[in-house]
Amino acid sequence: MYKKNIIKKASALLLTGCLAAGGVYYVNAQSTPNSQIANLKIGDEFTIEKLDLGDNAYVIDYKSEDVTGDEVKDDIILVGNKMQKEDIFSTSLNVVVKDGKTNEYSKATYENFGGYEGTLYVQDFSGDKINDVMVSTSTGGSGGIYDHFIATFKDNNPTVIFDNKDNEGVKAEAKFIDDFKVEINIEGIGQKAIVDVSVNKDKYIEDGLYDKNGKVLKDSAPFSYPFSLVEARDYNGDGTYELIGHQRVVGLYNADTISHIDTVWSYKDSKWTVEELKYSTYIKKYDYQANSPQAE
Repeated sequence: MYKKNIIKKASALLLTGCLAAGGVYYVNAQSTPNSQIANLKIGDEFTIEKLDLGDNAYVIDYKSEDVTGDEVKDDIILVGNKMQKEDIFSTSLNVVVKDGKTNEYSKATYENFGGYEGTLYVQDFSGDKINDVMVSTSTGGSGGIYDHFIATFKDNNPTVIFDNKDNEGVKAEAKFIDDFKVEINIEGIGQKAIVDVSVNKDKYIEDGLYDKNGKVLKDSAPFSYPFSLVEARDYNGDGTYELIGHQRVVGLYNADTISHIDTVWSYKDSKWTVEELKYSTYIKKYDYQANSPQAE
């Protein structure tokens, strides 16, 4: 099963207005005369002493939108810590907001949030008609996994509403059954799906998973990966954005994708709820191993 390999050390410094809960860290600090916002550029080193952004903090992305709800545009900066400036991997990522009216700074992140590059999106996800901040970043693993983060900054009070646990998406328990099929039970949905994997039958017979008549010969448990992609979309046109999540279900090994799960999520009553779910399987499938340079 996929495991994160990014390690983040929480700071032990005492900061004004610092709150830590459940592995999520928030910091509020008054702006200083040394603000670097005015001439901000992607790739610049970014240091606001009272925010404690750590060593080698650089601007990854930047936007200007109202996220505090006072109808004045705020500066939104995605800051990443790197070993070197030219690196594309950040060991930790933080969203910093400078309130356009009060010039106060706030910061939000969650534990172990880091990755390759990173992109900011600004939309209303919570439904309060105030823009929220979303970040997407690649973990760089072979599973094609992306991590995501969403926080609200209403009244300059950062609250993370999408964190590490939400990146798992739906969890699917699956097993191979006779006739070259897979039974998938999606947690919390209460329904089972049967996926036809006969497109892979020659490989499965060769690997000893099935006999030529389609009878299962050994136990092997397919599993679902966390989100490979989450898209922000106003799915029903009401002005509040939903999340469209994409996940893979794999069979014998990582490259053996047997199904895709697509879900629509909305934020209701302080939690993410699945509104729609669909799965797909293959009628014809490209054999990446047979057509790889190593196979020639």
